Amino acid sequence: MNGKDRNMEAYIRSVRRRLNLPKAVKDRVISDFISSIEARREAGMSEEAILAELGSPRKAAAELNDQMKEFAFRKSPWRFACLALAVLSGGWLALYRYTIWLGGQLVGVISYHARGSSVGVIGGADGPTAVFVTSQSGVDWDVLLMLLLLAAGVLGYLLLRRCPPKTEE
Repeated sequence: MNGKDRNMEAYIRSVRRRLNLPKAVKDRVISDFISSIEARREAGMSEEAILAELGSPRKAAAELNDQMKEFAFRKSPWRFACLALAVLSGGWLALYRYTIWLGGQLVGVISYHARGSSVGVIGGADGPTAVFVTSQSGVDWDVLLMLLLLAAGVLGYLLLRRCPPKTEE
């Protein structure tokens, strides 16, 4: 395979990546697109002339998307709600962790998870002294909830970027 074939394959991959169509329709459109390129090659056109006639991959994909707009994916309006959920929960987590870090820096606390700890000293000058250290560790449910909301928001946004086309009945 020479460099020109690689350039043409890269061009076709770039056009394919920019198509906003379901996989089956995209496969058919790319097959027809490759056939038209092969027809131009058989007519004696050079690779440079074919690429100049087709234009940039963005332009070629835009034309193909426009021709096949009844099959095109639509964008769900709910994707922005999912994105807002992800941004808000991620921002809350970042702010929460920053304030914990800043509080630890100001107070000199090394471990955040010992927030429920206490130290008790029992004894006196005339007898044995006992030191009791307790800590309350466990799950930070608020952090876990925000992590779940962050994951749900990101996943929802990614899944709703491309919804199936509307079918008119």
